Amino acid sequence: MNYIAVDWGTAHFRALSVRDGKVAASVEDHCGVGRCERAALPAILRQQLQRLEHGWDPQLPVMLCGMVGSNIGIADAGYLALPLDFSELLTRGQALPGILSNPLTLRPGICDRRVNEICRGEEMQLAGGLTLSDAQVFAVVGNHSKWMRVDRPRQRVASLTTLMTGELYQLALNHSVVGKGLPPQTASPAAFLAGVEVAQDVYRGSTTLISELFRCRGRYVLGVLDPASASSWLSGLLMGHEVLSGHPQTESVCFSGSATLLPLYRQVCEALDLPCTTLEAESALLAGLNAVFAEQV
Repeated sequence: MNYIAVDWGTAHFRALSVRDGKVAASVEDHCGVGRCERAALPAILRQQLQRLEHGWDPQLPVMLCGMVGSNIGIADAGYLALPLDFSELLTRGQALPGILSNPLTLRPGICDRRVNEICRGEEMQLAGGLTLSDAQVFAVVGNHSKWMRVDRPRQRVASLTTLMTGELYQLALNHSVVGKGLPPQTASPAAFLAGVEVAQDVYRGSTTLISELFRCRGRYVLGVLDPASASSWLSGLLMGHEVLSGHPQTESVCFSGSATLLPLYRQVCEALDLPCTTLEAESALLAGLNAVFAEQV
């Protein structure tokens, strides 16, 4: 199972050269599609693939996924609508001739038109999660966390919900009055769990998220919260709100994400006494890519 996969998002580019199902070489860069001229994307792709060096082979099939397949990417690959059969989730997408000497394909995203939800890129981690976990609810966490339920008896992806936890955290902390004037931040497990407790109050209806976002500032201005721990408190509030909003409570959720985020989501679930398992994003992504290429050998 030999191929090259490119995960090309709004802000970042990553290419993996996979040989016998394992990553043989990889390159990363900050040349996301949102940072580049659309007309320059084919040339950027060729340049970046050359950086794979020994991992580059002009005969290997290349598959593009992520925002590169959107209306700001190399071409718009559209979306596959839910409910979606697992077999459709494993498509390589449309052919893109004339850009590389390699066979090149561009994957579509997935969407749920019933609730106006879209997803582009995270579905590859879902594809991998299906092979690595027996869960029926998956959460691919990050800037825009994607919560997806699957129907295993019918072998289909049933629903999709986005909770934009990471972006809201960055906006509140770095681009609003909430974070103005804060000192350098240090991780505080106690402040993080205090934020999770307030998320429970939001879930119960005794307060609102939009109020508590501002009250983060009120807490440190009034001396209730150490200003150096404000980011931890805010993180606990938003992650706690996400988990309480998305977790079905009666069954385990499989979280897929970075090695930095997963321990925090485990802490939230432990604090809330909710069952969960975790998969590192790298493992889930590779398993998903392998499943795509195994399906279409």
